[in-house]
Amino acid sequence: MGTRLGLAILWLLHFLPLRALEALARVLAAVAVRTRFARTTLINLHACFPEWTAAQRLRLARRHLAALIRSVLELGILWWSPKSRIEQLVRFKHLEHAEAGGRPVIFLTPHLVGLEMQGARMGMKFRGVGFFTPHKNRLIDRHIREARDRLGDVVMLERKKGLRPLIRAIQDGRRLYFLPDMDFGDRDSIFSPFFGIPAATVPTLPWLARMTGAVVIPCICRQLPHCQGYEVEFFPAWDHFPSEDLDADVRRMNAFIESQARRFPEQYFWSHKRFRTRPDPAEPYFYRWPQSLD
Repeated sequence: MGTRLGLAILWLLHFLPLRALEALARVLAAVAVRTRFARTTLINLHACFPEWTAAQRLRLARRHLAALIRSVLELGILWWSPKSRIEQLVRFKHLEHAEAGGRPVIFLTPHLVGLEMQGARMGMKFRGVGFFTPHKNRLIDRHIREARDRLGDVVMLERKKGLRPLIRAIQDGRRLYFLPDMDFGDRDSIFSPFFGIPAATVPTLPWLARMTGAVVIPCICRQLPHCQGYEVEFFPAWDHFPSEDLDADVRRMNAFIESQARRFPEQYFWSHKRFRTRPDPAEPYFYRWPQSLD
């Protein structure tokens, strides 16, 4: 019942302009920042910006939650609006960097709040493939899959099925939209610095690039100010990647993601438990509420 009511609300909201959705998101964020919902965000900001004052981090947390909530309120646009609205809403910057001379392509992108808009718009532009974990709620998962099928030629592959289907899809010319900055545990992970903190990082990107001969093209999607929509920005393809040094490749990947998180700090996914897995299992739980935040 709760899920169906939420979907009905999203359906109604998708008729509204972005300015109205942003205003609603700001109101909800002002409430959310004072609840346990903001706990992970505040702990991450405390760890990554120790030089900031508590008041500065609280302001950033409120801005982040407003951006994140707005992105959720906008899901109805992706699920029910015509393609023409999404094409107008999401623009490209430096699209020329997305050309790879016929080579396979992997788009490296961080978890910014515009990731769903980015995935939808890129799926409308390129034959794509995505690698994902199904949503726990089957009804929401169905809407996500149907929207991707409706908007573009994108094949969605579940992580549990392994990498072989993904490799075949990349070699077949489908462009991979890849977001590696999540904590998948210590299995097959390398601990690489992220904001100076060792973070469990899967080395899948350099491995896939080597296996498929793909060129890695970084890109991001940011919410534009004044409710102007979103902008997907492409960067030049990486030279000499992968290298012979796997640790260096993973550090390069994390450094790019960190640079974009610093560039648009309110839009990075601070609500994700990026540092949950620690190099030393005896370390205290990272997301225990520290006294310094009280």
